[in-house]
Amino acid sequence: MAQTAGPDDQLPDEIGKLASDTTELGIVVGDMFRYACAGLFGREPETARFVAESRAWVTRSTLTLDRRVRAIIERYRPMGDDLRRIVELQQACADYARIANHSTRIADLAVRLGGASEELLTRVSADTPTILYTLISLVYDQMRGVFLVTAARDLGQARALVASHADIESYYARLSGRLTRATGSNRFAAPGLQLLVMVASNMRQIAAAVVAICDAALFTPPPNAL
Repeated sequence: MAQTAGPDDQLPDEIGKLASDTTELGIVVGDMFRYACAGLFGREPETARFVAESRAWVTRSTLTLDRRVRAIIERYRPMGDDLRRIVELQQACADYARIANHSTRIADLAVRLGGASEELLTRVSADTPTILYTLISLVYDQMRGVFLVTAARDLGQARALVASHADIESYYARLSGRLTRATGSNRFAAPGLQLLVMVASNMRQIAAAVVAICDAALFTPPPNAL
């Protein structure tokens, strides 16, 4: 007689679907960041509109995923590594939501800058735009890399992303330092430069959220902690 799958047999599939949907959330959030940054260098209303529409989807999806996590825990009463994986994904959802918030702020700041970012940066120095471009590229690479952490619990990738965070901190420090000094010496450009400081700060927070996702996957609890 054929045997039917019990609840414990279904748990791996539930976790796999949760990981897949969490990663989908991360992909959308990564696109939000990309579009928000594109808006810094041109007057493109559709980029801000895309970010706003995606933010609404992220809010709904985050609530749905949180309810699913609670339902899985209530139904299966997972323990050990299963529980740890579920909690990792729950935190990843929360951190992806934070990234969505910071991307939305970047998009709003881009609208206020009106496509003048590169001109303002060039006033600071000829190579300052390159520093911002590099910072954007590094953060976006982090966003793409973290998908493997949520999708497949790739711990090697998690370690690499944590290690590369130092480069982001370095470029952030260089950019914010130059912008802050220029703000004090150029009163006409100061409002725009202050907006760019805020842009850089939000990028830094996005990178920190990626590290938080990686740290959750790398954390090894003491025996019997779960």
